[in-house]
Formats: sequence, C-alpha cells, structure tokens
Amino acid sequence: MAWSKERSRQRIQKFYADAPSTAVSIDNFDDFYWTARAKAIQGRLKLDGVRESPLDNIPLRTAVVVDGVHVYIQMMDFASAMIDAERETEGSHQRVLSMLHLHYSVCDEIAESFEAQRVDFHGARMHAVIATPVGPALAAERAERAIAFADAVTKAIKEASRITANGRYSTRIRAGLDSGRSVAINGGVQHEREPLFLGPAANYAAKLADGPVEGIFVSNRIRRDLGQQELVGLNILNEERQHYVDVDGHSFGNRMGFQAKRANQQLIDRAASAASIRVAISSRDSSSFSFHRHTPPLGSIKFAELSPSNSIRMELLSIFADIDGFTAYVDRCIATSRIGEMVANLHTIRSELAATLKDDFKGKKVRFIGDCVHGLIAEGTAMTTDSSGSVRAAVQAAGGLRSSFELCQEELNGIADLGLAIGIEYGPTPITRIGIRGDRSIRCSVSRAVSASEALQSKCEGDQTALGPTALQHAPASIRRLFTGGVAYGLDAQSVGDHLSAPAQVTSGNVTATAAPHSNVDPITSRLH
Repeated sequence: MAWSKERSRQRIQKFYADAPSTAVSIDNFDDFYWTARAKAIQGRLKLDGVRESPLDNIPLRTAVVVDGVHVYIQMMDFASAMIDAERETEGSHQRVLSMLHLHYSVCDEIAESFEAQRVDFHGARMHAVIATPVGPALAAERAERAIAFADAVTKAIKEASRITANGRYSTRIRAGLDSGRSVAINGGVQHEREPLFLGPAANYAAKLADGPVEGIFVSNRIRRDLGQQELVGLNILNEERQHYVDVDGHSFGNRMGFQAKRANQQLIDRAASAASIRVAISSRDSSSFSFHRHTPPLGSIKFAELSPSNSIRMELLSIFADIDGFTAYVDRCIATSRIGEMVANLHTIRSELAATLKDDFKGKKVRFIGDCVHGLIAEGTAMTTDSSGSVRAAVQAAGGLRSSFELCQEELNGIADLGLAIGIEYGPTPITRIGIRGDRSIRCSVSRAVSASEALQSKCEGDQTALGPTALQHAPASIRRLFTGGVAYGLDAQSVGDHLSAPAQVTSGNVTATAAPHSNVDPITSRLH
C-alpha cells in the first residue's frame, strides 16, 4: 500500500478529534497532586504488588506541568560490545543485549528507591526524572536527590557487572543532569506505553551525558539550585561537559542533606544482586538470547510476545524521523500558555507518523524517543531479506512520513516553522524486549544500523533525508539517483513516486541517456542565488 493524501488527511482529522487542544486538561505536579498520586501508588502496591512511579499512567487528554531534574545515564562502552573483530555477529548482539538487560534492570531497581520516574531506555541511555519533593522552594533537595540517584546507579551498575558473567558486561558510566520545567504526557497502549517529558531540560541533560570521560556532569541550573558557584566561559555547555561533580569532595561532603540521600552499600548490593539474578534466570549466558527471523513485512511483529528467549534478528532498514525545532516550539507553548495546543499537536503528529509507517508501508514502530519516531522496515521472505527492495521500501516510507508531516502542518495550528529530519541505514539488527518483566519491560532494537540512522537524522536539517552508506550500497540505481552525497532535500511521497515511475533511461531519436536525478538542491540556498 502506498501513501494516500486523502487517507492521511482523514487520519489526521480523527487523531486530532480524539484529543483536541480544548479538551486537554492541564495539571500541576504540586503538593495536592502528589498527595493524591501517592495514595494511588500505595493502593496499587497493596492490590497487586506493583510499585508505580510518581508520573505513571497519565490519561491521554491530560498534561502535567512538572518542575524536576532530568537525569541521563549513558553506558559508554555500549558500542564496542556490539562488535566482534570489526563485525556485528549473532554473538556480539547476544552480548550487547545481555549487557543492556542487566543494566536496565539495575537502573529500575535503583529508581524505585529514589522515587525516580523512569521515562525511557534507548540503546545505551536511560532517561529519568526526579520530581519530588515538590515545589519551587525544594529545588535544592531535588538536585541533591538526583545527584545521589546518578551516583547510586553508577555504583550499582559497576557492582552488577562485577558479579555477573565474570565482568563480561562491564561499562563506564557517564551521567548528565539539568533542571527545569517540563510537560509530562503519556501516550501509547499497554506493552507500548510512551511516557514523555517535553521541555529543554531533557535535551540539555542528554548533551551533558555525551562525552569521553565518565562521571556526573551537571548544568549551571543545577549548581544554581544548590547555591554553588556557576561555571563561566565562552561556551557554557563545553565547560559543563568538562567539569564533573566530585560527590566525595569538599563541596558535597559538607552537605548533610546530600549525604543523607546517598544510597548505602546495602542498597547498592541488593539492587545489583536482584538484577544479576533476574538476568541469570532469563539468560544463563548470552547464548540464551535466542534469535529467529520474522517473515516480512515487519508490521506484524508483536512486541508483547518477544523476550530474550524469543528474539528476532535479521537484516533490515532502521528509520529515525525527528521533528526539527520542536523543543523551541515547546518552550514557546509553555511560555505563552499554549500547552493544550502543543499536546494535541504532538499526539496528532506522532499518531499519524506511526500510522503512516505501519498502515501505509507495513513497517514496525519500535518507539517514540521524545519527538522522534524509530521504525523498522524490511522486504523479503522467511529465509532472506531483499536488500534492494528493502531500501526502496524504506525510502518510499520516508517520503510518506514527510508528506504526512507536511499535511499535519496544513491541518494543525502553530507548527508551520517545524521540519522533519530523517535518517535511514541498513544492517543486521536484533528486536526484543528486555529488563523488568511486564508493562515495564523495554522494547529494544540495537545495532550499528540503528545507531547510524539516529546519527544521520541528528545531522539533518528539517527538510533533509539521509541514506547511510550501507543502504546506499544496496540501493537500486533508481534510489541512488535521489541522493547526492547521501542526502536528499524535500523528499516526499510524490517526488519519490514520480522518480521511481520515470524510466531509468530517456530516448530521443537515436540518442539514449540516463534519466535526470531528483532535483536535489537545498531550496533555501537556491533562493539566495
């Protein structure tokens, strides 16, 4: 099935009608909200033994304004664990999945002890939010709790690595922290829950967590909350990324509140042991990650049925599509009291992008990461992946995603200046669920192709689609002509369809020549000349 403008428009109008801006309820995460939520958490714990986080299960038409600290935990040796002798193999994928299975479980064990809201795991990164104690006056206590949480996760991961599989899953840890106001919403369904915190602090914390040196790195906003001296320099982010927090040093050693919040060794050992036992039960060694192929199309994959012993591994295309400029849009909406508009628009855009991927192109959405959708596509049989056909299908899907997004811009208010950046790459990729069982388990798809497609997307502008080198190598000539240097501008469903339906060669009289490539000029640059 191909993309249809009329079908897409009907979906967009339906998605918006499900959660119009006027129907979005705006709550504040204050003492009143937290008191009611704490009672609900205790009730659920007594009923079935499940401990929910402070901001779990937010209704579809509700947004909660939260003052909190965003924490990103980065496993620095994740990439090297995927490789055996410069190649991705079944064994290397088993190893990296076992590593993530262990460390995701550790993070969840520690999060429960700090009232941390686990937002998501994505590859080597965990995103969590510390929202308690509530209120502007208690920002320093939240900052102390967040740093203590990052410290505890670091220690527990190191201990779990030490006692599991002879240290085979060891990794260095880097944490990034920033504080600020965000809007919490919840989308998705059971087995595919999508908690989301919208605001600049999450993006900034992720940038602080990205670097070559392990440790805990905090923003000047955290330092301000703690009453500590702020860093200065020509590039504040670079300064913050180079100065880690010494939790045992003078500035924190004398903070009685911080020391009281730190995890004791008993908690560290208990969390590490629980995670190690959980991994041992589900995967006695990395080889018990059992892989099989899924017969394309991938849209029929059911994540609820996947587990370490029932995982998929096959050659496929990974697609990342990110809403360019959305963080700034969120800032504007928070500042101008347009939160309802922003929530309704995001719900509509995310729903339409997911529907385009699944219904129009038979792909599989892995998850949303903030305002970015990660999807998978493959063509072929139960035995083999048709690499050329798969690349063609992925590029067609990318065109459909852009056309759907542009139609959202026509139908929705306030998003005319946003864009969609898309990255695509091909390679062997596992698909599974890992971590704590049940609703809290994690949909996981990690590989070089996944990492590369995300990196390509992050380098794109809002009108660009990037095709990775391996995908280009497998692409048919008709697809390669769409990309110059691996990048295409404004590649939507119509331009892909028009190009692929045109003849590969043009004949006039006795002369035959290769058809012209897709018009691949930066439209902004062309207008300037």
